[in-house]
Amino acid sequence: MATLDNLSGGRVVFAAGLGGPVEDEYGSFGDSTDRRVLAERLDEGLELLGRFWTGEAVDHHGRHYQARNVSLQPATVQRPRPPVWIGGFWPNRPPMRRAARWDGAVPLFKNALHGYPPDREDVRELITYVCGHRQGDTQRPFDLVVGGATPADAAKAKDVIGPLRDAGATWWDERQLDPGPDVDCLAPVLRRIEAGPPVLDSDGCD
Repeated sequence: MATLDNLSGGRVVFAAGLGGPVEDEYGSFGDSTDRRVLAERLDEGLELLGRFWTGEAVDHHGRHYQARNVSLQPATVQRPRPPVWIGGFWPNRPPMRRAARWDGAVPLFKNALHGYPPDREDVRELITYVCGHRQGDTQRPFDLVVGGATPADAAKAKDVIGPLRDAGATWWDERQLDPGPDVDCLAPVLRRIEAGPPVLDSDGCD
């Protein structure tokens, strides 16, 4: 991440989350599937990363990780560190409380299947919840990334994205519709890759 931050001139954003499904991503390797343990690791690991990104020597004796006089080079260009965005399912509260401690949230919405934009009221509820848990420097910017599939027509796409922006979203992630229950399985992922990006009805670049 630090190398990418240097190569990009300080434009890296780091996103993290608990991962899932935990039975596959952790249990298949004999690792813990206890979400409380995974959450502890994530929180400790994020704090440790922030220290590593300074390029200075780090001594850390935590519950899950150890570091003895370790320095990682290069340091990041961004100071004090690159922005950290946290993923999670809304309305699950713990991931969004974690996001409130960092710089942004990349939520998935349980009532908006893959590729479907979230409801404006859900976005407003989420940002209100996060803002209520922000501490320290309240002037520090906070990003909220939402996504879905928009129509090729620019005016219709604006009708989808505009209300979500007004509700508090700061970034839009364009996705493909995939409402099936196996969206995270290998076969549908390969089909999406092989199909390539959707062709938009456009005469060129705007």
